[in-house]
Amino acid sequence: MTHDPGFIVAVETLGADPVPRSRRVMKAGTVFVVWALASASATTPIIGLLLKGMSVGRFAILVGVATLCGLWPGMMMSEMGRDHPVISMVTAKRTFGSVGAAALTALYALVGAAWFGLNTAVGAEIVGALFPGSALAALIVLGMVQTVLVLFGMPLLERFYRYTGPIFVLCYGILAYYLFSRYPFSWPVQHGPVAWGRDIDLVLSFSLLAWAYDFPTVTRFCVPREAAEPALTRWRFRLSAPLGVMSAVLVMGIVGLLSLRLAGLWNVALLAKSLPAWGEVAAVGVILAIVHTNAMNLYPAVTKIMLLVDTAWVRRLAVQQPLAVVVLGAFSTYLAYAGILHAVQSFLSILGAFLFPFTFILVLDYVLSPTPRASGDQSGGRPGAEPGARAWMALVVLLLGLGLGEWSPPLTGSVARFVPWQMVVAVSAALLYGALRRYLMGESIAGDTPGVVGDE
Repeated sequence: MTHDPGFIVAVETLGADPVPRSRRVMKAGTVFVVWALASASATTPIIGLLLKGMSVGRFAILVGVATLCGLWPGMMMSEMGRDHPVISMVTAKRTFGSVGAAALTALYALVGAAWFGLNTAVGAEIVGALFPGSALAALIVLGMVQTVLVLFGMPLLERFYRYTGPIFVLCYGILAYYLFSRYPFSWPVQHGPVAWGRDIDLVLSFSLLAWAYDFPTVTRFCVPREAAEPALTRWRFRLSAPLGVMSAVLVMGIVGLLSLRLAGLWNVALLAKSLPAWGEVAAVGVILAIVHTNAMNLYPAVTKIMLLVDTAWVRRLAVQQPLAVVVLGAFSTYLAYAGILHAVQSFLSILGAFLFPFTFILVLDYVLSPTPRASGDQSGGRPGAEPGARAWMALVVLLLGLGLGEWSPPLTGSVARFVPWQMVVAVSAALLYGALRRYLMGESIAGDTPGVVGDE
């Protein structure tokens, strides 16, 4: 392996520093695969349980509408990583200030740890179904294996996905075959009216807007965006991550709905306990989905911890990132042991309330800045100057959006059915921030196209 100052014996120590141009080689197709596999975990079919009683057709429509609702921030977050080869929480410092960004960074590091715990718990449940009494040991082993994988960072994870992807698809294909061949087939029947607004919020907090703020963690390794770049190439990079996430949610959600309808289990891998050897092998193969998904939970969380280290002006040591991986991996595995899987719906509700307004405000600030400069764009740079009053304004609007998102609005009848409240609040918060920025602070926002950052 060629020498790279960001690595020591292939263990990544890049932290939250900008990715060197020599390592920015990822293509749009790779981004799609990475995020499709990150989204297609053994936990993903649980959306079928959360939306129990919905038909497959209406679920497909729901996912399509949710994709359209979250597409713009997802695309802009993807582009943000190409323009500025840093994680989104570095860019957030320009919007929310160092104190606000640090608090949000710590919060979202915990969010990543919680997702890690959810997926690890599902993996242990699968192993426990195959080998009774082994769930605890499986949980510990899974946590350790996933943590070791993350030690080697994004370059290894991307290569890892090339092999786990086909295996994952094959294993789920085998399980689906057994599902359809062993149980009388019938489509899920719609029970009652669809609460479109609530369900759009649920799907987005489970998928696109749960991942979007981490898109730059991957796209910072992509080929930099150039001013003369063809429009088709630019749109491919913009769409790859959002469509990768949502395509997996669509397919895996349908699998969850069908498995719940036919076998009474949202997790099709649990069928393996009554299947022949090939079914058991396929169920074990599904755990690969947990491993590659959890890499994309733990790895971004670790980069956030490293950003906190930089913000605190702690002297950077090569051992800090590996140590952060081990500590955060152990904590996340403990969350799985503590039973976070049983609180999944409450977790998703809280997650949506926080992430929706944050994502929309951050993206709008990025788009409205003619030549946005993410702190740390310069190689080896640290967070830049405080934006002052604008940061406090963004934080106040964010907190307002958080409060409104958790408030149960006095909407009744058909209005409540069709209004995705958290989405409406997030968009309103972003528009309020944009209006305050322009009219109260007197800022000019001419030039709505974000600046292209090349070799800075």
